[in-house]
Amino acid sequence: MNVRQLEAFQAVMSAGSLTAAAGLLGVSQPAISQLIAQLESSCGFSLFIRAGTKLRATREAEVLYAEVQRMFIGVGRVANVAKALRDQTWGALSIASFPVLTRRVLPGIVTSFCKERPDVKFSVESMRSRSLVDAVAAQQVDLGFSVLPGDRPEVDSDYVCTLRGVCILPKGHRLAKRRLIRAKDLDGEDFVALGPQDHSRFQIDKIFEEADVQRRIQIEVGQSETACAFVANGVGVAVVDPISVYNNAGMDFVVCEFEPKMEFEIWLIRSRTARPFALIETFSAYACEALIRLNKEVIDAGRGWR
Repeated sequence: MNVRQLEAFQAVMSAGSLTAAAGLLGVSQPAISQLIAQLESSCGFSLFIRAGTKLRATREAEVLYAEVQRMFIGVGRVANVAKALRDQTWGALSIASFPVLTRRVLPGIVTSFCKERPDVKFSVESMRSRSLVDAVAAQQVDLGFSVLPGDRPEVDSDYVCTLRGVCILPKGHRLAKRRLIRAKDLDGEDFVALGPQDHSRFQIDKIFEEADVQRRIQIEVGQSETACAFVANGVGVAVVDPISVYNNAGMDFVVCEFEPKMEFEIWLIRSRTARPFALIETFSAYACEALIRLNKEVIDAGRGWR
């Protein structure tokens, strides 16, 4: 038996006659008769009892019809999945990014992406950039957003955008009314530092060393958002990435531009050896566009920071 015979059989069962079935399939009545005869020969039993111009299905035909229906439903499901894959509305993605981006930015990007793709499933993880590169190289995640380019041959690194660091001070601080804070302005200040595990710690220390500025570092923190909380408590000042403070309504600190310029780059990390999947490419482009828009919003917001 073949698919054409089964389609003819399904049409006859649903239409009730050879002529009506021929109309459903857009073929001649003799062609339908021939397909049914071939199917009966293949099965080894009669499917219909002829009574003049009418057909009556045998019990065997009823049982076979139920199975054929299930088969065509399965084929329909396969066709639907194929269409969803073609339209990139079905599938699963695993992504990772550095902590502040995971908490403050990725939820909005993923939620927006999923609005028109309810059958796309996401796994989102927070990782430091070096671990993230290793995870993409090992194909534990499909892609990642890092503050460092990948240093392994198994990954490709695509530059996305550059964010400019800011200085945050407690409200009421002697410098709080300034729009711009320079490194030399912070000489002798209590300073909340990012820990040595944060890639930007070396860059920040270098800025103050070159400016010959002495800071009092009593507290080190693992993440920039934690530094924001300590500054809000009046412990000291800090230099952090702008994502940590953007739209951070209600926090008791002031945000100022900072010089010398300190930059935070964002990189898209993808595997070189993973099998191609169009959904990865689509989401990568979507997320990068969203991050570039966010960067512009941060820059625009920065013009109003005091």
